[in-house]
Amino acid sequence: MIFRVAAALIFTAVGAVIGFSLADRLRDERKSCGAVGHLLQRAAFLIGSRCEDVYSVCRDLKKDSELKCLGFLQLLPNYYIAGEDFHRLWNCALDSEQNIGKEEKELLYRFGGMLGKSDKNAQLSEIHSLMSELEDVSGMRRDALVKKGRLYRVAGLLFGVMAGILVL
Repeated sequence: MIFRVAAALIFTAVGAVIGFSLADRLRDERKSCGAVGHLLQRAAFLIGSRCEDVYSVCRDLKKDSELKCLGFLQLLPNYYIAGEDFHRLWNCALDSEQNIGKEEKELLYRFGGMLGKSDKNAQLSEIHSLMSELEDVSGMRRDALVKKGRLYRVAGLLFGVMAGILVL
């Protein structure tokens, strides 16, 4: 009997852990969305006020402590390499990133594709357009965290309790 009670408690704990980990995944998606927003703001500042080229922007973004969760930035080049296409390198680095949502990744592909292709004003206009689209994605992430986060935690705990009761 004691083994059944222990198994029931273990199933309950496992269900709770699964529910909380799913809710944490939503929280991480929200955090990475915020990091993408910071990246766009920082790039707009670097391009708008300092008129920096893409390699200088990459070097500066790599140093930013708020962007540590965006690991693909570390794969970007620091300087121009003859024969290399920056936009291809950006896409390859972004392909390796696993911690960014699909919508944010699509915005970053577009951002990388426009970097350095036009003058300062056109780049800033495109960045501001991407930032407004990111606000919609951020709202979607916030709503998902509020609605689904609690659901995942409660459902995980309840399924764990249900499995525990079945063991008894």
